[in-house]
Order: sequence, then structure tokens, then C-alpha cells
Amino acid sequence: MPDIVFPISSAPGARGRESAGRLVNGYAETLEDGRIVRRRVPGLAQVFEVEGSAHLRGFILVDATLYLALDGRLASAVLTGTTWTVTDLGALPGTGPVTFARNNRSPVPDVVSVADGAAYVISPTAPPASYPDPDVGAPNAVTAIDGYFVFTYGDARARSTGLNTIAINTLDTAFAEAKPDGLRRGITFRGELFLMGLGTIEVWQNTGNPVGFPFSRVTVIPRGLAGPSAAAGFEDGWTNTLLFVGDDAVVYRLDGYTPVRVSTHPVERAIEGLPDRTALEAFVFMAAGHAFWVLRSPAWCWVYDLTMQSWHERRSHGSATFRASQSVRAFGKWLVGDQASGKVFEISEAMQREGSDPLVLRVESLSTGDFPNRATASRLDIDIVTGTGVASGLDPIETQPVCLVSWSRDGGATFGEPMRRAIGAQGHVRQRVNVNRLGLIEPAGLVIAVECADPVPFTLIGAHVGAGRRAR
Repeated sequence: MPDIVFPISSAPGARGRESAGRLVNGYAETLEDGRIVRRRVPGLAQVFEVEGSAHLRGFILVDATLYLALDGRLASAVLTGTTWTVTDLGALPGTGPVTFARNNRSPVPDVVSVADGAAYVISPTAPPASYPDPDVGAPNAVTAIDGYFVFTYGDARARSTGLNTIAINTLDTAFAEAKPDGLRRGITFRGELFLMGLGTIEVWQNTGNPVGFPFSRVTVIPRGLAGPSAAAGFEDGWTNTLLFVGDDAVVYRLDGYTPVRVSTHPVERAIEGLPDRTALEAFVFMAAGHAFWVLRSPAWCWVYDLTMQSWHERRSHGSATFRASQSVRAFGKWLVGDQASGKVFEISEAMQREGSDPLVLRVESLSTGDFPNRATASRLDIDIVTGTGVASGLDPIETQPVCLVSWSRDGGATFGEPMRRAIGAQGHVRQRVNVNRLGLIEPAGLVIAVECADPVPFTLIGAHVGAGRRAR
């Protein structure tokens, strides 16, 4: 039998034997010599917690102050040296996603937010205040561009403030009318205003119109946005690439003004299977030179690695999806919130857990066999970077780490009980990871699964299986 092949991109099939390998909490990376390894995804290191709060709804960094919207509350966080100062600023009604924006007013910028259909003015020293200009109405999102705030509305309106002010003139209004699809949100990307509707995305530029809306339409992208939070990649500190879930359940990367499909059929099936696509949330982060675009729903989480142009699945302990919500680049870190608490985490490649929870990596190989013949597999050798235990760590999960090896003899339809194999205490680099007598392999082929929950660095390089006689 040939070498075991592990996937670059996770590809669970629609049915058991259709799988082309899976990466759960693991991603692929190409080494300088051309080999491809699989690593555990970056973990979550807690940096602070807003006590008594649940579910982060949005972030914005304004100079040295980080504002956080949580369920029903607004908080701020400031980092001085290594000390975080967290302040509860008061009520911010609602539980849905919150958009923030700031303008360029000097010396102190205006900061505004939209939460559950209402606009607010944000201050570092007072509770959120209802937007003072009644002409703001009931927007669904806010963005800022060139010193203007731009609010969007479900009836396709976009309304701007004056330059570096929160005052609104109702004449400063435009309609995204290329198609009668309304607007889900507006974002600022590459110095342009993207008005994103259910069926189209209109791109507008600042043309300095002396009267009325200061922006003029440049082009129309014939694809809509699946949900108000289903676009990301415009955030400061990322890689200047916008990705979004289209109205056709396909994930697109914007190449100029052209949407280019990057999703795979498994990702698209997951999106199509959702009863409510407005629950989709996209956010981004960088780690170890990889640009990760996260798409989560209550039922699953897929992550696109823009660097490798590949997908992997992410699941938190005891959950079908990723616990993180929202992201922001702040204080030299990528920070994310929590779906179930007021905790804020740093994305960290050095962290092998999610807070205090295990981060379980699972890699499933492609099927290897000799269809239509059966065969016996005599020995499996797995090439793992060993000796990664930590002598001063927790015993035994760090001092004597193990992985679990299981296999399917019917092409991935069923797996046997996993076997524990040591991956080596600190410095034990000659540790071997192998299994003898895998048994009779059906024509559908052999699939190998490797799991690791112990919180030590884990790198899977490859595997080889020795075959016995061919059986018919």
C-alpha cells in the first residue's frame, strides 16, 4: 500500500465514504523544503474579562481605548504595560451585533455605534447616549470614511453626516437603487464605500459633491450579502482582502471588483443547510504568517487560510462551533470575544488551549487502498515531531503527552477504538509512533485518524503503512 496522504484542506463528504480527509482544529503549512505539515490551530489566551457579562457583540479601538459591546452593556479596556483596566460604561441595549465607527475630528474623534436598530454616541467617561440628531432614524449599521459617518438602512438608503461631525443633513442621502434589494450594511474598504445589499453590492467613491451625498457610485457587483455580519477582511491590521458570503451561499474573495469563488462544496453545503443565514458571522486574524478568515454559525465553523488557500474546521471543547466572536487588532495583538461570557482572548500560536479548555486537533487521511481488492495492513508508522513534552509542565498531559490513533478499514464509514501512543517527553526526539496489525482492509480503503488533546506543540508530517498479502 502507498504512503498515507493527509489533506491540505478539510473535505468531509456529503456521506461517509466520500470524505477526502479532514482537518479539525488543524491547518496545513508548507515548509521551506516543500514538505507540507499539519499543525494545531492557534489557541486562545485570556487577557481580561468583563465581569457579569455574556456574549461579545463588537469591538472598536480608538487611539488607546478599546470599546467592547456586550449583551446589554458597553465597556472599555485600556492596557498600561501589562495591566488591563476594564470599565463598565453603562447600558447599550440589545443582544445583536454592534457596528462602531469613528471620524477624524481633532483632537478628540467622535465615536458612534449602531445596536439593534438604534444609533448611539460613545464616550470614554459616560454611558452610551442616544444619537442627538433625530434625522439618524433607525439604521442597521454605521461605517466611517474620509471623516464622514455613513449609516445604512433596510430600505436601501445611505445617509452621511457632515465632515468630522455627527450632525446630519437629510439632503445628504442616497439610495442604492441598482436593484430593489435594500441594504444590509456599509463597509469601508480600499478607501471606497461598499453598500452591501441582499442582491447587489454597490461601490461608491468620495467625489466631494458640494450638495447632497458626498459620494458617487462607481460600479455595481452583481452579488448580494448573505447576512449583515457575513463579510470580513476590511479590518485594520489584516491583509487587505475582502471576503464575503454571497446570496448564493458561496464564499467570494473580491479581486478588484470581481467576486472570485474560494469556498468548496463542503463549505457551501454547510451554508445552504442553515435555517437562517443572517446568523452567519465572519471575522479575521493573523497568526504565524497565515491570514485566517473565520466563518461561524451556531452549528459549525469553517476557517479559510488565505495564505495556503485552504479550509479547515474549528470546534471548541463541548461545542459544534468556535467559541470566539468578533475580532480586533489592538495593542499589538489579535483579540476576540467569547460567545458565552465577557472574556476576551488573545489569538496565540504559543497557546495550545482555548482558555482553560482543551483544543483537540483531529486529522483524518484520505482513503488508501487497492480497489477492488482487499488487503492486510501490517504496520502503521506516523511521522510526528516528537519530544515536545514540557518537563516543568502539568503531569502527565504536558510532561508525557500522547496522541490517539484510530483507523477505518471501510473507507471512513466507521472507525475503531483509538489507541494511545506517546509522542515524547521533553527532548525524547527518537520516540516512535506506530501501530502493528491494522487488520483486513476492505476495497473502500484505509483511513487513518490522529488526534491530540494534550497541550504541547503538535506537528504531523506524514505516515506510511506496510501492506501484507493482497486478499480478494
